[in-house]
Amino acid sequence: MVNRVLNICSTYNLLEDELNKIRRIALKNDYPLSFIDIIIGIKLSQHRNKINGKLNEPIIGHDKKKMYVELPFIRSSTLELKKKIMHLSNKLRPDLDIQFFTKPPPSTQAFFQTKDPIVKHMQSDVVYYIKCIDCEHSYIGKTERQCLRRLYEHGAPKTTFSQCNHLNDDLNDNNNITELRRSSRIKNKIARATTSAITTITDDDKSDNRIAKSSITQHEKKTGHHMDWSNFQVIWQDNHYYRLLIKESLLIKAYEPELNKTTHSVPLLVFPDGLPRVLLPNPDH
Repeated sequence: MVNRVLNICSTYNLLEDELNKIRRIALKNDYPLSFIDIIIGIKLSQHRNKINGKLNEPIIGHDKKKMYVELPFIRSSTLELKKKIMHLSNKLRPDLDIQFFTKPPPSTQAFFQTKDPIVKHMQSDVVYYIKCIDCEHSYIGKTERQCLRRLYEHGAPKTTFSQCNHLNDDLNDNNNITELRRSSRIKNKIARATTSAITTITDDDKSDNRIAKSSITQHEKKTGHHMDWSNFQVIWQDNHYYRLLIKESLLIKAYEPELNKTTHSVPLLVFPDGLPRVLLPNPDH
């Protein structure tokens, strides 16, 4: 009984309770208390000697537990730290086989932003949020393309984001630069590429059917209200399309925007009931 207690008890409080139960059972069977305590003491000593014997036995290399430690590489300081960790490990935990690997410190470039931030309406692979100016109705959607293209399909005025037309800015800047000499072959290639790009943009802008079917457009037509296009919010960003769908579904489930016709984009298998709002981004901030 004592051996069983020593093997299954995980805390000293449990061990004490179980040993007291053994004492009561033994006393009811007319065993003297001194004999009971002697047996318990012998078993405790055997158990302690067994554990200490295992710790004192030399551990063979392949029996050691491997532990991997990452250290920043700072020349002599890293080597000195390795020695100190190995010394402590051999003294306190000889059963560990510590493997070190070094990592260079972050470069200076990592602390500085080398590129200009992308304005929100030019961002792609995002979950966005639009709110009506005249009422509390709102809409949560996602897009893999630039936000302004998706907002145009919802019925946003073309002049909303006209101030950030990069194509016009580039053309204006090029007017101030002396034209470089180019062969006719390169000139024709540039002309064909520019024509193709403009044609693609024009085709995307002529999506009247999408605009008519948009729940936002229908809301504006039925109520005469206006959406706050310029102050739309980018809530989440993810380059992985399926994760983007999950994030959109979680936000729709949590905030239940009135203009969304669907409750989710994909089945929420892991979180079928959604997530509480405190764990999700707030669209109004």
